[in-house]
Amino acid sequence: MTSRRDVCTLFAAGAVLWAAPKPVLAQSVEAQLMAAALKPIPTETPPGLVLTAAWEFDLSRALTDCLRRGIPLYFVYEFEVKKRRWYWTNKEIVSARLLERLSFSPLTRLYRVSRGGLTQTFDSLDAALPLVKHIVEWRVADLAALSEYDPEDLDARVRMRLDLTKLPKPLQVSIGGNSDWNLESGWESIAVPAAGASGS
Repeated sequence: MTSRRDVCTLFAAGAVLWAAPKPVLAQSVEAQLMAAALKPIPTETPPGLVLTAAWEFDLSRALTDCLRRGIPLYFVYEFEVKKRRWYWTNKEIVSARLLERLSFSPLTRLYRVSRGGLTQTFDSLDAALPLVKHIVEWRVADLAALSEYDPEDLDARVRMRLDLTKLPKPLQVSIGGNSDWNLESGWESIAVPAAGASGS
């Protein structure tokens, strides 16, 4: 049985489909990494490695309209560490993934950002976006997983992107290759600190 919530979502998706421009193949909207740093936290149990990063981007009109019609947007943050190998493909040592949900309630006129089971509410999109653009001390690995490697032999990378697979299916089909709906950064390298360093 289709729930009332599902019906409302389908109607909202239909409204976005009606307003959406015809698909045009083009490059994705770029989310630019402004800063990123890894820091070991040896005092945690178990000791961990945390990532703090900041991106800059603008939401397209299509994404903003989608959001204001009550369809949430999901952002994915991805991190990986690989060991360089000259004789074979690089070996993956660590990988982590974080999902964040940005939503708007037409009833309360409030924006919500949900991440890791925690939700914060904002009066405006401008107030909510900084939380989407910044990650502070996200635990991405146990230090033990990196302790046996020389940091000089490791490549750490991070990226963020809009997860279009979380949109309603009819909307996914309609937008096709429309670049207004593609928001992502490329993989960006980060220096790997020594596992025993305390950071600053």
